[in-house]
Amino acid sequence: MTRTRQKPGDKHYVNNKEFTLALDEYSRACRAAEEEERQPPQMSNYLGESIMKMAERLSHTQRFRGYPYRDEMVNNGVLAAVKYAHKFNGDKFDNGFAYVTQIIFSHFVITIKNEKKKYETNLKLIQQAEVGVMGNEEFAQMSDAHARSIADQKLNDMEVAKTPSKGGRGFGLKTGYTKEERENYKGGTPLKRDE
Repeated sequence: MTRTRQKPGDKHYVNNKEFTLALDEYSRACRAAEEEERQPPQMSNYLGESIMKMAERLSHTQRFRGYPYRDEMVNNGVLAAVKYAHKFNGDKFDNGFAYVTQIIFSHFVITIKNEKKKYETNLKLIQQAEVGVMGNEEFAQMSDAHARSIADQKLNDMEVAKTPSKGGRGFGLKTGYTKEERENYKGGTPLKRDE
């Protein structure tokens, strides 16, 4: 399934130019307040709603769609975007949409990693725990053995998934260029392949 480009009027549409101007205005006001040693201004409703739309839209992409804690990822992404919105510099960077999207994306990945660590910890606890069921010793031994075998299998699967296969590194940037081509790149016009 291919993603379609958002158009004005769509549920999660955010106009890049308007958003960038509003973000730049907010960040300038925050810097001015910091220089004058007063409390930073409140973020506008437009900026807050736009950040929420962007996080929600990004969470529906194929990369993040299947996680059961998608809502937590969205919440963490929105919080991080609001936290770092004041650091946007419109003089150096003219794309506020990309700035905020990158913050949201990286916090989605952080949330996924944290949830995987929690899951792994829970499996290790199950693996080491003594499961006791009141009154029925035979059932307790069976359930204990079953829980440990499931935990062993899941932990083994996680260890296998941690080892990189054919250069795959999870959320790494895939440019299509070899490592040597990237190292020899001096800047300027994008690389052209001789094919």
